[in-house]
Amino acid sequence: MENLAVRQVSPNGAKASIVRAFKKQRPIFIWGPPGIGKSDIVRQIGDSMEAHVIDIRLSLWEPTDIKGIPYFDSKQGTMVWAPPSELPDAKMAKKHKYIIVFLDEMNSAAPAVQAAAYQLILNRRVGTYTLPDNVLIVAAGNREADKGVTYRMPAPLANRFVHLEIKVDFDDWFEWAVKNDQHQDVVGYLTFSKKDLYDFDPKSASRSFATPRSWSFVSELLEDDDDENTTTDLVSGAVGEGLAVK
Repeated sequence: MENLAVRQVSPNGAKASIVRAFKKQRPIFIWGPPGIGKSDIVRQIGDSMEAHVIDIRLSLWEPTDIKGIPYFDSKQGTMVWAPPSELPDAKMAKKHKYIIVFLDEMNSAAPAVQAAAYQLILNRRVGTYTLPDNVLIVAAGNREADKGVTYRMPAPLANRFVHLEIKVDFDDWFEWAVKNDQHQDVVGYLTFSKKDLYDFDPKSASRSFATPRSWSFVSELLEDDDDENTTTDLVSGAVGEGLAVK
Protein backbone atom coordinates (compact mmCIF):
# COMPACT_ATOMS: atom_id res chain seq x y z
CA MET A 1 0.00 0.00 0.00
CA GLU A 2 1.22 3.48 -0.77
CA ASN A 3 2.54 5.72 1.95
CA LEU A 4 0.95 9.13 1.68
CA ALA A 5 3.36 10.46 4.31
CA VAL A 6 0.56 12.53 5.83
CA ARG A 7 -0.94 12.35 9.27
CA GLN A 8 -3.96 10.11 9.73
CA VAL A 9 -6.82 11.70 11.63
CA SER A 10 -10.27 10.65 12.76
CA PRO A 11 -13.33 12.24 11.14
CA ASN A 12 -13.81 14.55 14.12
CA GLY A 13 -10.12 15.41 14.11
CA ALA A 14 -10.33 16.21 10.41
CA LYS A 15 -13.28 18.54 10.96
CA ALA A 16 -11.40 20.49 13.63
CA SER A 17 -8.28 20.75 11.45
CA ILE A 18 -10.21 21.86 8.38
CA VAL A 19 -12.09 24.58 10.25
CA ARG A 20 -8.80 25.90 11.62
CA ALA A 21 -7.14 25.89 8.18
CA PHE A 22 -10.15 27.72 6.75
CA LYS A 23 -9.39 30.66 9.03
CA LYS A 24 -6.31 31.29 6.87
CA GLN A 25 -8.08 30.34 3.60
CA ARG A 26 -5.79 27.35 3.22
CA PRO A 27 -7.24 24.73 0.86
CA ILE A 28 -7.48 21.22 2.29
CA PHE A 29 -7.21 17.85 0.54
CA ILE A 30 -8.93 14.93 2.26
CA TRP A 31 -7.54 11.50 1.40
CA GLY A 32 -9.24 8.26 2.30
CA PRO A 33 -10.60 4.95 1.03
CA PRO A 34 -14.11 4.70 -0.43
CA GLY A 35 -17.09 4.91 1.88
CA ILE A 36 -15.26 6.36 4.86
CA GLY A 37 -17.29 9.58 4.89
CA LYS A 38 -15.18 12.24 3.19
CA SER A 39 -18.20 13.96 1.63
CA ASP A 40 -20.16 13.77 4.89
CA ILE A 41 -17.32 15.51 6.72
CA VAL A 42 -17.53 18.46 4.33
CA ARG A 43 -21.32 18.67 4.64
CA GLN A 44 -21.10 18.57 8.44
CA ILE A 45 -18.52 21.37 8.41
CA GLY A 46 -20.82 23.36 6.14
CA ASP A 47 -23.68 22.93 8.61
CA SER A 48 -21.55 23.92 11.60
CA MET A 49 -20.20 27.03 9.84
CA GLU A 50 -23.54 28.00 8.31
CA ALA A 51 -21.82 27.71 4.95
CA HIS A 52 -23.32 26.99 1.56
CA VAL A 53 -21.58 23.91 0.10
CA ILE A 54 -21.11 23.60 -3.66
CA ASP A 55 -20.36 19.94 -4.44
CA ILE A 56 -18.41 19.59 -7.69
CA ARG A 57 -17.54 16.09 -8.94
CA LEU A 58 -14.36 17.12 -10.70
CA SER A 59 -13.95 13.71 -12.34
CA LEU A 60 -16.98 14.56 -14.52
CA TRP A 61 -15.70 17.98 -15.61
CA GLU A 62 -13.81 19.11 -18.67
CA PRO A 63 -11.07 21.79 -18.56
CA THR A 64 -13.47 24.33 -20.04
CA ASP A 65 -15.91 23.67 -17.20
CA ILE A 66 -13.39 25.36 -14.91
CA LYS A 67 -11.85 27.98 -17.15
CA GLY A 68 -15.06 28.86 -18.95
CA ILE A 69 -15.84 29.35 -22.63
CA PRO A 70 -14.21 32.14 -24.66
CA TYR A 71 -16.37 34.46 -26.73
CA PHE A 72 -15.84 37.66 -28.68
CA ASP A 73 -16.99 40.86 -26.96
CA SER A 74 -17.93 43.15 -29.85
CA LYS A 75 -18.07 46.22 -27.58
CA GLN A 76 -14.52 45.79 -26.33
CA GLY A 77 -13.22 44.15 -29.46
CA THR A 78 -11.51 41.43 -27.41
CA MET A 79 -12.01 37.83 -26.42
CA VAL A 80 -13.44 37.34 -22.94
CA TRP A 81 -14.33 34.29 -20.90
CA ALA A 82 -17.77 33.21 -19.74
CA PRO A 83 -17.15 31.73 -16.27
CA PRO A 84 -18.87 28.48 -15.26
CA SER A 85 -22.22 28.94 -13.54
CA GLU A 86 -21.37 26.38 -10.84
CA LEU A 87 -18.71 28.61 -9.29
CA PRO A 88 -19.99 31.27 -6.89
CA ASP A 89 -20.22 34.85 -8.10
CA ALA A 90 -20.36 38.06 -6.06
CA LYS A 91 -24.16 37.95 -5.92
CA MET A 92 -24.17 34.47 -4.40
CA ALA A 93 -21.35 35.40 -2.01
CA LYS A 94 -23.46 38.18 -0.50
CA LYS A 95 -26.22 35.70 0.39
CA HIS A 96 -24.03 33.44 2.53
CA LYS A 97 -21.65 33.84 5.45
CA TYR A 98 -19.29 31.32 3.85
CA ILE A 99 -19.27 29.24 0.69
CA ILE A 100 -17.35 25.98 0.54
CA VAL A 101 -16.36 24.82 -2.94
CA PHE A 102 -15.92 21.07 -2.56
CA LEU A 103 -13.86 19.56 -5.38
CA ASP A 104 -14.70 15.90 -4.88
CA GLU A 105 -12.91 13.08 -6.72
CA MET A 106 -10.22 15.58 -7.67
CA ASN A 107 -7.45 13.06 -8.31
CA SER A 108 -9.86 11.04 -10.47
CA ALA A 109 -10.12 14.01 -12.81
CA ALA A 110 -8.08 13.92 -16.01
CA PRO A 111 -4.67 15.64 -15.81
CA ALA A 112 -5.91 18.46 -18.06
CA VAL A 113 -8.75 19.16 -15.62
CA GLN A 114 -6.37 19.12 -12.67
CA ALA A 115 -4.16 21.57 -14.54
CA ALA A 116 -7.11 23.91 -15.05
CA ALA A 117 -7.99 23.64 -11.36
CA TYR A 118 -4.42 24.51 -10.39
CA GLN A 119 -4.83 28.20 -11.21
CA LEU A 120 -8.11 28.38 -9.29
CA ILE A 121 -6.48 26.84 -6.22
CA LEU A 122 -3.16 28.67 -6.55
CA ASN A 123 -4.42 32.17 -7.31
CA ARG A 124 -8.12 31.89 -6.37
CA ARG A 125 -8.88 32.94 -9.90
CA VAL A 126 -8.99 31.45 -13.38
CA GLY A 127 -9.33 33.42 -16.61
CA THR A 128 -11.32 36.53 -15.73
CA TYR A 129 -13.11 34.82 -12.83
CA THR A 130 -12.07 35.51 -9.21
CA LEU A 131 -13.28 33.64 -6.13
CA PRO A 132 -15.09 35.90 -3.64
CA ASP A 133 -13.27 36.41 -0.35
CA ASN A 134 -15.69 34.30 1.69
CA VAL A 135 -15.19 31.21 -0.49
CA LEU A 136 -13.23 28.29 0.97
CA ILE A 137 -11.79 25.37 -0.99
CA VAL A 138 -11.64 21.73 0.06
CA ALA A 139 -10.93 18.76 -2.19
CA ALA A 140 -11.08 15.01 -1.68
CA GLY A 141 -10.07 11.80 -3.37
CA ASN A 142 -9.31 8.13 -2.92
CA ARG A 143 -5.77 6.88 -2.47
CA GLU A 144 -4.01 5.23 -5.40
CA ALA A 145 -3.79 2.03 -3.36
CA ASP A 146 -7.60 1.81 -3.27
CA LYS A 147 -7.55 0.64 -6.90
CA GLY A 148 -10.01 3.25 -8.11
CA VAL A 149 -9.51 5.41 -11.20
CA THR A 150 -6.96 7.97 -10.07
CA TYR A 151 -4.22 10.12 -11.56
CA ARG A 152 -1.13 11.11 -9.61
CA MET A 153 -1.47 14.71 -8.53
CA PRO A 154 1.22 17.03 -9.92
CA ALA A 155 3.63 18.14 -7.19
CA PRO A 156 2.99 21.89 -7.68
CA LEU A 157 -0.75 21.31 -7.24
CA ALA A 158 -0.26 19.00 -4.25
CA ASN A 159 1.93 21.62 -2.59
CA ARG A 160 -0.96 24.09 -2.54
CA PHE A 161 -2.99 21.88 -0.19
CA VAL A 162 -2.85 20.92 3.44
CA HIS A 163 -3.24 17.12 3.28
CA LEU A 164 -5.18 14.97 5.74
CA GLU A 165 -5.83 11.23 5.54
CA ILE A 166 -9.02 10.02 7.19
CA LYS A 167 -8.96 6.83 9.24
CA VAL A 168 -11.89 4.79 10.51
CA ASP A 169 -12.77 5.61 14.10
CA PHE A 170 -15.57 3.71 15.80
CA ASP A 171 -16.16 6.31 18.52
CA ASP A 172 -16.65 9.06 15.93
CA TRP A 173 -18.98 6.82 13.93
CA PHE A 174 -20.98 5.87 17.06
CA GLU A 175 -21.46 9.53 17.94
CA TRP A 176 -22.68 10.23 14.40
CA ALA A 177 -24.91 7.13 14.34
CA VAL A 178 -26.72 8.09 17.55
CA LYS A 179 -27.26 11.68 16.38
CA ASN A 180 -28.58 10.48 13.02
CA ASP A 181 -30.92 7.75 14.33
CA GLN A 182 -29.18 4.81 12.72
CA HIS A 183 -31.05 1.55 13.19
CA GLN A 184 -30.58 0.02 16.64
CA ASP A 185 -29.61 -3.37 15.17
CA VAL A 186 -26.75 -1.80 13.21
CA VAL A 187 -25.52 0.25 16.17
CA GLY A 188 -25.85 -2.72 18.53
CA TYR A 189 -24.04 -5.15 16.24
CA LEU A 190 -21.15 -2.80 15.48
CA THR A 191 -20.78 -1.91 19.15
CA PHE A 192 -20.31 -5.64 19.75
CA SER A 193 -18.04 -6.15 16.72
CA LYS A 194 -16.26 -2.85 16.05
CA LYS A 195 -13.87 -4.36 13.51
CA ASP A 196 -16.78 -4.97 11.14
CA LEU A 197 -17.42 -1.25 10.71
CA TYR A 198 -14.90 -1.28 7.88
CA ASP A 199 -13.51 -4.27 6.00
CA PHE A 200 -12.59 -2.85 2.57
CA ASP A 201 -9.72 -4.76 0.95
CA PRO A 202 -8.54 -3.30 -2.38
CA LYS A 203 -7.12 -6.72 -3.31
CA SER A 204 -10.49 -8.43 -2.94
CA ALA A 205 -12.70 -9.07 -5.97
CA SER A 206 -15.85 -8.55 -3.89
CA ARG A 207 -18.10 -5.71 -5.00
CA SER A 208 -19.79 -5.48 -1.59
CA PHE A 209 -17.89 -4.53 1.54
CA ALA A 210 -18.51 -2.84 4.86
CA THR A 211 -17.94 0.89 5.21
CA PRO A 212 -19.65 3.58 7.28
CA ARG A 213 -21.54 4.48 4.11
CA SER A 214 -22.74 0.93 3.36
CA TRP A 215 -23.80 0.41 7.00
CA SER A 216 -25.93 3.52 6.59
CA PHE A 217 -27.59 1.79 3.63
CA VAL A 218 -28.21 -1.24 5.84
CA SER A 219 -29.81 0.99 8.47
CA GLU A 220 -32.23 2.33 5.87
CA LEU A 221 -33.06 -1.19 4.67
CA LEU A 222 -33.88 -2.38 8.18
CA GLU A 223 -36.41 0.41 8.62
CA ASP A 224 -38.71 -1.37 6.13
CA ASP A 225 -40.91 -4.23 7.29
CA ASP A 226 -40.08 -6.68 4.54
CA ASP A 227 -39.61 -10.43 4.41
CA GLU A 228 -36.40 -11.75 5.95
CA ASN A 229 -35.03 -13.31 2.76
CA THR A 230 -35.32 -10.08 0.80
CA THR A 231 -33.71 -8.13 3.62
CA THR A 232 -30.81 -10.59 3.81
CA ASP A 233 -30.27 -10.33 0.05
CA LEU A 234 -30.16 -6.55 0.18
CA VAL A 235 -27.92 -6.40 3.25
CA SER A 236 -25.58 -8.88 1.57
CA GLY A 237 -25.44 -6.61 -1.45
CA ALA A 238 -24.51 -3.68 0.80
CA VAL A 239 -21.89 -5.09 3.18
CA GLY A 240 -21.11 -8.56 1.84
CA GLU A 241 -22.59 -12.01 2.40
CA GLY A 242 -20.40 -12.85 5.39
CA LEU A 243 -21.64 -9.91 7.44
CA ALA A 244 -25.23 -10.20 6.22
CA VAL A 245 -25.73 -13.61 7.86
CA LYS A 246 -24.43 -12.34 11.19
